[in-house]
Amino acid sequence: MPIQPFAILATVVFVAFATRLLRRSPLTAGLRQRIEELSPWGAKLFKCPHCLSFWLSLPCAGLLAHNILNFAIILLLGWRGSYYLNRLIDNLFIQNKIRDSDRQCHICAKPYDKTFLQRINRDFCSHQCWFDHLRDQYRSEKPYINSSGEFIRQELYPMSYKNINPSEAKALIENDTKTVYIDVRSMPEYENGHPAGALNIPIMHREAAGMVPNPDFVQVVQSHFSTDTKLLIGCQSGARSIRASEALISSGFTDVCNVTGGFGGARTETGAIVERGWMELGFSVEYGGESDKSYPALITGAD
Repeated sequence: MPIQPFAILATVVFVAFATRLLRRSPLTAGLRQRIEELSPWGAKLFKCPHCLSFWLSLPCAGLLAHNILNFAIILLLGWRGSYYLNRLIDNLFIQNKIRDSDRQCHICAKPYDKTFLQRINRDFCSHQCWFDHLRDQYRSEKPYINSSGEFIRQELYPMSYKNINPSEAKALIENDTKTVYIDVRSMPEYENGHPAGALNIPIMHREAAGMVPNPDFVQVVQSHFSTDTKLLIGCQSGARSIRASEALISSGFTDVCNVTGGFGGARTETGAIVERGWMELGFSVEYGGESDKSYPALITGAD
C-alpha cells in the first residue's frame, strides 16, 4: 500500500492555514462570536488548536485517502503536523517581532532577560511566577476518591506542591508560627506518636478490612484553614502524604509541602534508608490523641 505524501503535505498546510484563519483572523471574528453565542461546545472547539486541527483533518483524510491505512496516516499527520507547523510559525515570525525591551514577566512585570521561561506564548521570570499563573487558572472541582473507594490521581502541574524533608519541616515550624503540620496518618498511628504540635486529619482510616479513604479529608482541612495557609503534610513514610498534598492542591490550596520521609522514614524494599523520618532524627514527639489537635476534635469543629 503506497503512502500518499502529497495528500499528507496538502492536509498539513491546509489545516494549519484554516486553523489560523478560524482562530485568529479578524475576517472570522464575527463567525467566532456567533458560534460562541449559539454553542458553548463550538466556542471551546475554536479556542482549542488541538481540537480544531483534528476536526479539520478528518474530512481531508476522508476525501484524499485511498484506503484505511492512508486515512489514518493523513488524519494523524495532518492533525499533529498542522499544530506544530503553527507553533513553528509563531516562534519564528511572530514572537521575534516583539523587541526584548518590550517584553516582561507576565506576572510580576520584571524586564525580560535570557533566563526567562517561555510558556504558552508568555514570558515568566521564574518557575514561581509560572506556577502563580497556573494557580489562577480555572480548575474544575474533581473528586479525589472514586466510587470504589480508590484515590484518583489529580491532574497537577509539575511541583504544584513542594517536597521537603523532616529537617526542613522542623525549621519552617520554628521560624514561622503560622505554619501548620498536618499528620495524615490514621488516628491509632497518631496516638502512638507524632511530631510535636502536629494536627491529625487522616487521609485514610484504619478499619478491620484495611485502610479506607477518608471522604471528609479536604472538607475538614478547608473548614479550619484558608487556602493560602502554609501546610506541611506528613505521614509515616511519605506515600499517603503525596495523595493528601495532591488532593489539597486540586482543591485550591496554594502553599502545600509534602514531608518526604514522614514520621517513620522511607526505605527501599531491601531496607536501605532513603530518607530519615521525624522520629529517627530525634525531633520532639508527642503521644496520645485527646487534645484539640486530634481528629475527633477537629471534625467536631468542622460541623
